[in-house]
Amino acid sequence: MWFVGVLLFASWSHAQGVWTYVDAQGVTHIGNASPPTGKHLQWLIFDKRVNKVSPNPLPPQLTRFAGYADVRPLLESAALRHDLDPALVAAVAAAESGFRPDAISPKGAIGLMQVMPSTAVRYGVSAPSPQQASALLKDPVLNVQVGVRYLADLLRMFDGELELAVAAYNAGEGAVWRHGRRIPPYPETQQYVKRVMHLYRAL
Repeated sequence: MWFVGVLLFASWSHAQGVWTYVDAQGVTHIGNASPPTGKHLQWLIFDKRVNKVSPNPLPPQLTRFAGYADVRPLLESAALRHDLDPALVAAVAAAESGFRPDAISPKGAIGLMQVMPSTAVRYGVSAPSPQQASALLKDPVLNVQVGVRYLADLLRMFDGELELAVAAYNAGEGAVWRHGRRIPPYPETQQYVKRVMHLYRAL
């Protein structure tokens, strides 16, 4: 796993882009305000007004989701950054939150990609209190970066087996390993995998 040193994020709709660099200790830093000088920066995600990732019309399967057009450039940019199929990322975000940045699940998963605070901590996201951590994860830029990076790691962990990675995204990778590297026998997870794969194949 890579760990991310996260700086405070401004509102994503006002950001001109998200930058990253690796310091001398090998720590990856990411932010979207006040880029540091004297660093070799890479730019990850650009404001939807600046960088239209896909000129294609909205897929008909996603037109019923009111927020998809607004977050589409963000999802596609993150997917391409992590060598994922944008259609897979869109399918996961649709199943997770219906593309709602303010979504919060009964279990405490937050935002577009329904990131658990404990997952965010694995990628270096930290805050003085749970409330502040939740507030950070409501930022679509940060939320999508963590969620897509986690999905990419799960795909590597399960050798590119999409259904296992999707199941692990829902139930945790430990549940997939405990059940013999199979989709766990949880009705919620099994239905989730079917929904994501249906959306993905349709896209």
